[in-house]
Amino acid sequence: MRGIKLSLVTIVVLMTLVLALAGCGRKGLVNVNGERIAKDEFYARLERVPVQTMKGGRTVTVPAGQYVIEQIITERLLTQLAKKDNVAPTDAQMNKKLNYLKKTGNFAAQLRQMGVTEQEWKRQMMLQQSVVNLLTQKTTVSNADLKKTYDVQIKKVPSPFVRPESCRIAVIICKTPEKIQRAYKLLQDGQDFGTVAMQLSEDKSTAPLQGQVGWLSMDMKVVPMPIRTAAFACPVGKYCQPFFVQDRADKAWVIVKVDQKRRKAVQSFGDVKDLIEEQVAVAKADRRPFNKELQAFIAESKIVVNADRYAKIPDMMKKSATVPSGLPTSRTTTPAR
Repeated sequence: MRGIKLSLVTIVVLMTLVLALAGCGRKGLVNVNGERIAKDEFYARLERVPVQTMKGGRTVTVPAGQYVIEQIITERLLTQLAKKDNVAPTDAQMNKKLNYLKKTGNFAAQLRQMGVTEQEWKRQMMLQQSVVNLLTQKTTVSNADLKKTYDVQIKKVPSPFVRPESCRIAVIICKTPEKIQRAYKLLQDGQDFGTVAMQLSEDKSTAPLQGQVGWLSMDMKVVPMPIRTAAFACPVGKYCQPFFVQDRADKAWVIVKVDQKRRKAVQSFGDVKDLIEEQVAVAKADRRPFNKELQAFIAESKIVVNADRYAKIPDMMKKSATVPSGLPTSRTTTPAR
């Protein structure tokens, strides 16, 4: 069977679902034509879902149950080791990142896209910060290095520190002029744009979302130029007349509505200095001492898994302790878009 690659976030969501379904009781989890399917069957299948992960520098496929248990054990070990070394994440570190993300983008929308709550995001960030602090506790970075990194990043197109002028748009996309004219007439008659988009738009990704695309800038080449041009020419709260778009082999008629507009914003060196410092420090850090310390910490730790099929996991982990691939040591600074 071909392996299904699931991220740590996906696994967490799956396990949350398992807990949420724990109260299904006698009626079962699923009922097909009167045949009851117990939640135990769901749990058993979920545990066997193949997940791709990195072990010893190579990609391997393991059952989801094993993957989750290894991740949970590793998370606890990393946070415990950070406390042991007196480099546990501080409230100041967490608040600084949270405030930065809320200031520079639609944080709630980002969480929805990732499929996590703010509480789960904080938990993941605490774990990531533990790894960062452990890796960089003996690494120093000069102010000159930070300024050099900023100067390079600010010149990139797109730059993580520049939010270009942008529009928040919704669209109605139809394959024929007759259908787009039908949609346009409904709008002219006072019908809500989102309702018409859900009823008539043929774009599978935006129609269920009432046509919402999100924020669009002129440098987003994944969106055809005619749509970008129409968006920036259209006033806020208005929609444009239908127009034809051909992008390679794709042809369609489009109506664009502009919900919001915002000006270009550039983050100063002072705004992002702390974030750059962390990323540069991680890049410069020597990982060998960290891996060695983690190996020793796992070896001296008492780890017990009270399930026969997973009982050997602690011994397996003690033989190969490194920074897990599913736990990133740094994230690219969120673009100011």
